[in-house]
Amino acid sequence: MSTTSRSRGHRARAHTADVILEAWGPDRSACFEESVAALVETYVTEIPSQVPARRHLHLDPAEGADRLLLALLDAVIYALDVGPDIPIGADVQDADDEGLDVVLRLAPRRSVEGTGVVPKAISRHELDVVRNHEGTRCRFLVDV
Repeated sequence: MSTTSRSRGHRARAHTADVILEAWGPDRSACFEESVAALVETYVTEIPSQVPARRHLHLDPAEGADRLLLALLDAVIYALDVGPDIPIGADVQDADDEGLDVVLRLAPRRSVEGTGVVPKAISRHELDVVRNHEGTRCRFLVDV
């Protein structure tokens, strides 16, 4: 699993029993969108072209970008666990209050071909968001 371009993308790294995902983008919002895309690829083999549903979320400002990323990824996993629709992507924008405004793109569970591996949680131990002159990079471990 890897999507790469010069300015944004994501990839998976081998880990003993779980998977480490890395994402990057020119800014925090793009990096977070790529992080969701990387997470989605752990449980979906093919993303449907039609997106019938959207769920709007506002994530309150947190103490640091890493906590915002964790809140976003937890929201994706929660929606995957309990909803009739499966998250297949996200549009992320910085909010005026320094939180995030998110639109989760959802597909009916029956229209999505899964990998059989459903993420259980994001480890706080391996979570990292770094911003520098090149953009923003995110790294996180997914418990599967």
